[in-house]
Amino acid sequence: MAPPRTHDGLFRFVFGEPEQMAELLQSQLPPALTAAIDWPTLRRIEGSFVDAALQDRLTDLLFEVQVHGAPLLLHTLVDHKSRADWATALQLARYTLRIHDRWLAEHPDARSLPPVLPFVVHHGDRPWQAARSVDELVDLTPFPPAAAAFLRLLQLRLPFVLFDLAAMDAAAIEALRLSAVTGLTLGFLRVLRWLDPAAALAQVVRWGPLLVGLARHVRGKDVLVALFSWYSARVGGSPQDLRIIMGKIQEHDEEFPAYSLLDALHDEGRALGLQAGRQQGLKQGLEQGLEQGLHQGEHLGMRHLLEAQLRARFGVDLAPFAERLATADVATLQTYGERLLRAERIEQVFG
Repeated sequence: MAPPRTHDGLFRFVFGEPEQMAELLQSQLPPALTAAIDWPTLRRIEGSFVDAALQDRLTDLLFEVQVHGAPLLLHTLVDHKSRADWATALQLARYTLRIHDRWLAEHPDARSLPPVLPFVVHHGDRPWQAARSVDELVDLTPFPPAAAAFLRLLQLRLPFVLFDLAAMDAAAIEALRLSAVTGLTLGFLRVLRWLDPAAALAQVVRWGPLLVGLARHVRGKDVLVALFSWYSARVGGSPQDLRIIMGKIQEHDEEFPAYSLLDALHDEGRALGLQAGRQQGLKQGLEQGLEQGLHQGEHLGMRHLLEAQLRARFGVDLAPFAERLATADVATLQTYGERLLRAERIEQVFG
């Protein structure tokens, strides 16, 4: 795996798996719907519908699941900037239309559309303040009351389910009683994002039992490496911090694989260092290669030009001088060119 270093990378890595996405959705959707969904059929659909200009603050995942044999499309939009965009509801409506367009392109014989459930995860630095549906953005105040009432009925709504992680603290996340994988990921994204290294270290140590449970999950080792990779990149953790964390966790469970996880993190660091070294080496090689290529191109061009001038001036076969022309450097070719201007015989050009 290539451990994620960004908010959207970590979210995609963890919740791109149906098991974790199902748990996240089940914690927020109404019981009547969660009971009707056939969760084992949940599968991820590749592709993104987010506009390129917004990809620095929005991430999305699309899943399909069966409800009594009929498809339901679950579109999760993740807002991972400091504050919500006022037009998020309108953007989400645009993405919903794109999802329907793709469905029709893939099912040309369809005469109906599957429902799309828009689901927004927000983990900025303050609770959500923006509109929750498109009609909330429409300004009807200039219209007379009767006209406004009529127009209001005709406006696009498309509300979305909001999971406002920004309005939660560590205790609220723990109260959801999520699995170690889901709960710790949300905790890292929400709580550790704003703590200084010392406070973050103390919080992670308090999560010791959860980390033990995570280590025993089938994805546990990869998720732990992903979480601590994100932690190191965002919070500035040191190898010593990780050793303290692993030691404290091992106090909860003597069988906790502290050393193997530290080795995995160190291996990741070495791999990233090697990758950076390869990239730097490639960059230097390209720069050197470009310089060499330009030099060689100049050299070859000068030689071809000189050969053409020699043939035009003297009308002789250049075979006797081929080796000298081929081995001459740029300075020598310049000397030959200067002699050509005064030479009466070709032999005088070569001295």
